[in-house]
Amino acid sequence: MAAQDEARADAPLRRDVRLLGDLLGRVLVEQEGDGLLEDVEHVRALARAARGGAQHEELQAAVEALPVERQASVLRAFGLYFQLANVAEQRHRVRRRREYAHEERIPPESLAEAFAQLDGAEHDISLELVLTAHPTEAARRTVLAAHLRVNGLLEELDDPLLAPARRDEIEAALAEEITMLWQADEVRTRRPRVVDEIRNGHWFFEQSLIDAAEQLLADYRRRLPDAPVPLRFGTWIGGDADGNPNAGPDTIAEALERARRMLLARYRDEVRALAAALGVSSRLTPVSDELLESIAAGERAFPEIAAELSDQNLDEPYRRKLSLMWRRLADDLYDDPGELAEDLAVLDRSLRANRGARIADGALAALRRRVELFGFHLAKLDVRLHARELAEGTERARSMLAAAAAARARHGAAALDTVIVSGTDSAADVLRVRELTDEPLSVVPLFESVEALRAAPRIYEELLAAGGCREVMVGYSDSAKDAGYLAAQWEIRRALVALADVARERGAELTVFHGRGGSAGRGGGPTHAAILAQPQGVPPGHLKITEQGETIAFKYGLPGLAYRNLEAALAATLLAAQPGLAGVDAPEGGEAVVGALADRSHGVYRALVDDPRFVDFFRAFTPVDELALLQIGSRPARRPESAGYLTSLRAIPWVFAWTQNRCLLPSWYGCGSAFAEADAGELRRLYRDWAFFRTLVQNLEMTLAKSSIEIAVEYLRLVDDASLWEPIAAEHERVVAAVLEIVEARELLDRHPVLQRSVRLRNPYVDPMNAIQVDVLRRYRSGDEDAAAPLLRSIAGIAAALRNTG
Repeated sequence: MAAQDEARADAPLRRDVRLLGDLLGRVLVEQEGDGLLEDVEHVRALARAARGGAQHEELQAAVEALPVERQASVLRAFGLYFQLANVAEQRHRVRRRREYAHEERIPPESLAEAFAQLDGAEHDISLELVLTAHPTEAARRTVLAAHLRVNGLLEELDDPLLAPARRDEIEAALAEEITMLWQADEVRTRRPRVVDEIRNGHWFFEQSLIDAAEQLLADYRRRLPDAPVPLRFGTWIGGDADGNPNAGPDTIAEALERARRMLLARYRDEVRALAAALGVSSRLTPVSDELLESIAAGERAFPEIAAELSDQNLDEPYRRKLSLMWRRLADDLYDDPGELAEDLAVLDRSLRANRGARIADGALAALRRRVELFGFHLAKLDVRLHARELAEGTERARSMLAAAAAARARHGAAALDTVIVSGTDSAADVLRVRELTDEPLSVVPLFESVEALRAAPRIYEELLAAGGCREVMVGYSDSAKDAGYLAAQWEIRRALVALADVARERGAELTVFHGRGGSAGRGGGPTHAAILAQPQGVPPGHLKITEQGETIAFKYGLPGLAYRNLEAALAATLLAAQPGLAGVDAPEGGEAVVGALADRSHGVYRALVDDPRFVDFFRAFTPVDELALLQIGSRPARRPESAGYLTSLRAIPWVFAWTQNRCLLPSWYGCGSAFAEADAGELRRLYRDWAFFRTLVQNLEMTLAKSSIEIAVEYLRLVDDASLWEPIAAEHERVVAAVLEIVEARELLDRHPVLQRSVRLRNPYVDPMNAIQVDVLRRYRSGDEDAAAPLLRSIAGIAAALRNTG
């Protein structure tokens, strides 16, 4: 019965995917002729047969027989299919959420679920989501905007009263969008500048986050009317200079000025709409003396505006006040957002005092919440500098700090109050910021390597003694690249426990900033589970989390999904503030067991990556060197200061490369050998009783389900010395067997049939792209420049298919 219910619930998703697939087929014929569709269907059939047990060689031979131009078109067809399928799946997640509400069921990972568990407990929480511009978003903004339009059309199809004629119009509009997507190049022709990344980040706020966050705050305050704002946003885009020569003082100013202009325009439009609607007449309804005095004071302070208003709206004081506010916003005449907030509060108090509470609770209240959430800066801009640059006292470091001071003078302390010091190895690395600026900035050490994580408690204690440290950041990316997935997760947990102990002993408050990436290999995974799995700072429930790359588009690209994901993160933060509910404490003996597992996995992982054969194998087996051709970020893929290949390679291309060939090695290697030496019953107990271990295993299971050793083995055609493949394949087999034993399942994702089915349905469409990528990599590396274009399309297409780059 449960399976039938799920099938019924997923019927609209299957309808949408089938419709979009059919329309894509028609567009392909219209644009390229019958031949392209025939080739696409042929290779898809061969891929399905290969998944069913047929020889993969037939698929590889078929794609190699295609001319290079046709390979590029086939790649684009599959890539566009995945773009459309992703939109349909995102739309379905919103649809299912609405069905919960319609059925009056409490949705999982919701505020309602969290408050039901809290049972009247205190709620001192603070969550900051920090958007970064790491080069992991392969989709262009043109493409993302088209996805929004496709989503809107699919939403209309859910209307049970939709007329047949309108249904035909919607299908025609969908075909139009698909045609425009086909004719638009999904691959960038130039590397984005930092200013482009700033604009892209702001686009998500414009499209969804500003409204979703305001709605979430309204829902939160329906339960806690007088609660402070529990959710804020931050950004590194424009302020992150670590390894990025394109970021500097000018990008700090650019980021905040653009944000200010965008918000002032948004507030101006809302104030104008309020003025148009709020025609309350003082001849019929009294108004407060405070409002009248505020109007008079404003007209005295801005006589030019008063002269323009003349005798307009003399008996409509709300409209007159709003007109004055509109002009001040248009000319950027508010000194700070507090002045705007107070003007709005004056309107609110007058309405409530004169039988206008319903009016005050509508659009005016929503605008007040938006100003409270976003001020004039949108998202607090962090500055990040590397410890080495600070030690050298470079001109760029000094100018960045000077630009931070200027930004604070212009936009207020709320717009910029933090400097992140990456590569922190000592307290001196952090204290140098205070030597270079008198600005009262919060200086945050970023602990990235295993060695730095182990030193973190000592360094933090030294910083407390030297004047304080309110926040520390832990990096998931470099630690995982350094030690492997399991060991990195364990080292981070150990560091967080020790840091919290120091904070409690010293009577200090400590906020933890989690530098999570999109993939499991960089600390990614579902946010709700991740928040509940890790130890908290002091007090609990105060944390920051990075949102990176394609994760931003997938979680916040659609308004409904943006609300859903913000709510899940906030609900988890509420529960995390009550350690007894979160279940972060290890069960008896758990720490010793996982510590031993981490040591074992670390040794196995380092034995592989330190092998003299490894770098050559990695560069041949993955498209890591070719990723630089894909213009997806302003930051270079390699750190210029380090000579060693792996040492200089950033964590993002490290994970991205392994994702492309479907091996996903950074997210699982070493875990199989570690689990094999532990008692299976003990691991099952930890999985049941410990949120940290359960989340670790669940993320591992998801990664393994996305991996495909059958596909990865085809990349051995590109490798001269494949002797390292045997231990890699054997370790993959061990970890799959161990995970299945721990979760007590026969197949990966058995407990998540919808997700399992999604992975299986995607494979026949992804596999041909990998087959083509193997061929075009071989051609490109042999000097065939014509292979460059299809190679880029294969990288972008596989990223869209797996919904993951780095």
